Amino acid sequence: MMVSNITVMYEGLKGNKNAEKWTEDNVIALLSDICDKSAKSDCYLQEIAYRGIMTKGQWDYIGDKYKDNKTVSGTIKSIKANCQINLTQAMLHGQVKETASIFLLKAIYGLVDKQVIETEHKGSININLQLPDEIQDPE
Repeated sequence: MMVSNITVMYEGLKGNKNAEKWTEDNVIALLSDICDKSAKSDCYLQEIAYRGIMTKGQWDYIGDKYKDNKTVSGTIKSIKANCQINLTQAMLHGQVKETASIFLLKAIYGLVDKQVIETEHKGSININLQLPDEIQDPE
């Protein structure tokens, strides 16, 4: 069996993290900058917060790679919360149309309308219960 030099070269790179761009320290520093940007009142979407710092693909990659890291996942949640609050505040102050903000809050942030449906039943309801013939004393 013949093993090529290329195969041996790539096997030697497995586990090599020397060229890794998205280290935990770099990611936390970048997310801190993004979080500061998201705190500004005109930042309604997380995409606006990370624009110019990273791409959507990089954002998704970081979120997936560090999903178990409490600092990273907590900062990402803070960024989303900042944007959601900014959007809601802008809507309440008439800076963003209500329909647009409601659409964005539902589509991007996953919020849903709560519906309470009350039903009234007229007529009778039959309930059939089957009880044992004899009830045994627990003693």
